[in-house]
Amino acid sequence: MHEMSLAGGILRVVEDAAARERFTRVKRLTLEAGALAGVEVRALRFALEAMMAGTVLDGAAIEIDEP
Repeated sequence: MHEMSLAGGILRVVEDAAARERFTRVKRLTLEAGALAGVEVRALRFALEAMMAGTVLDGAAIEIDEP
């Protein structure tokens, strides 16, 4: 599943930023997935929700814009 890999990469980016900027919680994650990105938005949301428990994203609202 391509979206699971993307979700893992997004989580790593956020975790790296948390370590660098010294924050412990994210309240809202906003992403943009254009039509040519080849991303199934529902699958990406599912993957993020499955992976975010116990991370700085735990409990965060996920917004995925589709321009």
